[in-house]
Amino acid sequence: MRVRILPAVPAQLVVVVLPLTLVIMGDSLMYVVLPTAAADFGVGRTLGLSASFWVGVALSINRYIRLVSNSVAARVYERRGLKWPFVLAVTLGALTTLAYSLSTGILMLLVARVLWGISYSFTRLASQIVAFRFGSPLARGRYLGFFNAGQRLGSLFAVTVGAALVAVLSPQSTFAILAGIGALGVLIALRAPSIKVPALRPPGSDSQPRSPISAIGSALAPAPGALPTGLRNAIASLSLMRFAVAFAANGLAIATVSPYLVELLADDRRAFGLPIAAVALGGLLVGARWFSDLALAFPLGHLSDRIGRTRSITGGVVVMIGVLVLVGFLDSPELFILLIPWMFVTAVLANTAMDAATGEIVSDEARSSVMAKYANWNDLGSATGPLIGLIIAEALGFQAGYLIAAALLLATLIPLRLTSRRVAHAVA
Repeated sequence: MRVRILPAVPAQLVVVVLPLTLVIMGDSLMYVVLPTAAADFGVGRTLGLSASFWVGVALSINRYIRLVSNSVAARVYERRGLKWPFVLAVTLGALTTLAYSLSTGILMLLVARVLWGISYSFTRLASQIVAFRFGSPLARGRYLGFFNAGQRLGSLFAVTVGAALVAVLSPQSTFAILAGIGALGVLIALRAPSIKVPALRPPGSDSQPRSPISAIGSALAPAPGALPTGLRNAIASLSLMRFAVAFAANGLAIATVSPYLVELLADDRRAFGLPIAAVALGGLLVGARWFSDLALAFPLGHLSDRIGRTRSITGGVVVMIGVLVLVGFLDSPELFILLIPWMFVTAVLANTAMDAATGEIVSDEARSSVMAKYANWNDLGSATGPLIGLIIAEALGFQAGYLIAAALLLATLIPLRLTSRRVAHAVA
């Protein structure tokens, strides 16, 4: 008999999501603290490259490593089961936060960031596997919404309470405290279910050594012989859309909101007739991105269960495109402040529906491998958005970046619509 400790959420899902909530705090706080306190982590000019360059590398390398580690996590779960690899991954996540408190140079920091990326690959995939294994098939959007809300709760706590602790104590002391909180996650992870994860291929069938380039290519593309052509096309369209949404909402917008507000308010420093502190307001708008996941992922996941995945994805992406086009053409701080949160909200709707649709159109045996590769596209978009967004802003202006993001979303929406009948039939 299934035991539930939250309404409509299986207990097995709670005990894999909560550890991620606790260990993700260190990573989230790094995005706030490292750019303004690089010297506190021993990060300075190294190998002829500036501290700012190394800060950028440190904040993105954990996402790039996941292009490989997501697939590794799937293989490990298929061969070793879920529980103990998950416990080890949560432990590694807590240790990386402790390493931030001890960091004395860029090398140690980069190693810690790489290890966090590996940890996150395992903890995220475990939550997705459990969400599909336990509970009602009619509520999977809700379960994945619960997972998204859980991890964003940790992020929101880190950028609010954690940032306040940094101001009162120090970065090192704050990360040590967060590492202690992460240790509680390890204790909870010990309650994770002991389940076998079905494998799409027999163990050892893919044992030939591969070059790094071919390994990354394999991490982004479903195996040609493993899935029917029509199904591969549907997965590819969902993956490309996940990349585009992550590029726009998790990457470009997050990186450019504050500097674009500074530019918009440079002359008057007022919006809605009131004096505005651009950097502080930018922080609030970025916080709206994580709050959207926390507060709305669960109900929007339920909405996608009710109205269908294709409608949810299309509706969310169309609103995102509209927001980006308006922001790109209309030079108005008031409009920017009012519209950007809507882009974040509709990104949550689209993401939750895409996550559910991708997991539902494949068999149990294929799910862990497909979901891992699909997650790679999200990570690639999140990692590429800030880099490309800031380059575009410097060369062409901030508004050009928003218009390019809108064009990318439109370009990926077209193949999704062409394969939407396949998706709709698969999840009916």
